[in-house]
Amino acid sequence: MKFFLTSSLIFLLSACAIPAKNTYTLPENLSAITTTNPLACRFEKQLINGQKPQSTNWYFWRDTQRTETRDELSNQGEIWERNKAGQLFYTRIFYKERVALEFVPGDLTAMGNTVSWQQLGSLIDPATLGKELVLQKKESINQVAVEYYSGTLNGVLTEVDWLPAMQLPARLTKKLPEKTLMVTLSECTQVSKLAVQPVTKSELDNFRHIDYTDLGDMESDPMVQHIEQLIGENHHQNH
Repeated sequence: MKFFLTSSLIFLLSACAIPAKNTYTLPENLSAITTTNPLACRFEKQLINGQKPQSTNWYFWRDTQRTETRDELSNQGEIWERNKAGQLFYTRIFYKERVALEFVPGDLTAMGNTVSWQQLGSLIDPATLGKELVLQKKESINQVAVEYYSGTLNGVLTEVDWLPAMQLPARLTKKLPEKTLMVTLSECTQVSKLAVQPVTKSELDNFRHIDYTDLGDMESDPMVQHIEQLIGENHHQNH
């Protein structure tokens, strides 16, 4: 059995694309948030594929050495942590199944993971702004600076409405031939004030923990088979 790292966050990082105009309103109190603050954000995630658009909440938490996401639709989450040596550790969380699938730095290297900490903390690599993604205009909305970029990333048309003070997109979309994925910032505040909270250590301690390197010896395990199916479904939905 072979597992692939197809996290929803990696999907957002890989490329994104092109709504028509800025038709949304920025959340309140963004002017008080800077890159030095821990962030707790709720995004609206929309998938448009010619049928009725699917919309769900998608949560993002950022701290100095840790980021976490949670997708309301799939009921899955991700934790990325960085140690003092700059090594990355990844945990895929399955809330309904109460399983945490863990990847150490060697696993990520072997799988060809090339995601930087800057990408993980900003949902898109800031180094692409002004290069692959060209600045179109700047403006201030409620004392919040917004920069508008567009271009192509990994062969996909991309548009980013960028909040430089927060190093985070206000909107990020990805347009593929048959569907468009769009995430729009709905709420951003301190971690303690968001209605949905990051998973706690005590919660995680009660989950079943599976090491990625042990999967090859667990092919007959029904839960491992189920997790593989979930990852495969997520892969086909997102690509």
